Amino acid sequence: MRKAVFLDRDGTLIRDRPGYYLRRPQQLKLYKNAPLALRRLSRAGYRLVVLTNQAGVARKILTPATLEKIHRRLRRNLLARGVRLDAIYHCPHAPEQRCRCRKPQTGLLRRAQRRFGFSLAHCYVVGDKASDLEMARRVRLPAVFVLTGHGRAEIRQGRIARSVPKAADILGAAQWILKRSRKPSGSVTDAG
Repeated sequence: MRKAVFLDRDGTLIRDRPGYYLRRPQQLKLYKNAPLALRRLSRAGYRLVVLTNQAGVARKILTPATLEKIHRRLRRNLLARGVRLDAIYHCPHAPEQRCRCRKPQTGLLRRAQRRFGFSLAHCYVVGDKASDLEMARRVRLPAVFVLTGHGRAEIRQGRIARSVPKAADILGAAQWILKRSRKPSGSVTDAG
């Protein structure tokens, strides 16, 4: 059984806020609980796959080479804390380009599914934006919404349904996933 957690990057694993754009590797800051959360998921047998929209490439805010350096730094920072990401997939397009890979489209997730042979019956999505939840809905995956990053702003703006499982951060989301994965199919619990 190949199972995975599809993780948003900005606002879920690394610090982000509305109006901010990560432009240099040196600006990358992991959320404090991210390494612990990812270690727990990995130990439970989940592959860790980052899916991230990076319109800054299309808008010339950063180059593809700079984005690659940011992702190398993210991998190194996590490896130093005992976590190995299985893959990072990014969409370099702006929303107006209407590509198939920009979340909430499912192109990035489907690429990862094809590469690794994931059984979607055993996968989850974690993110801080409505687009992460919509991507999950389109492939019928359970999702946990985190309140870090854009999370609270998305709720204030009425973009997130009350019924969506919510967690304070990635660690709470990991705990929800691990608890839910131990329950019989069809059982639902609240996120931590």
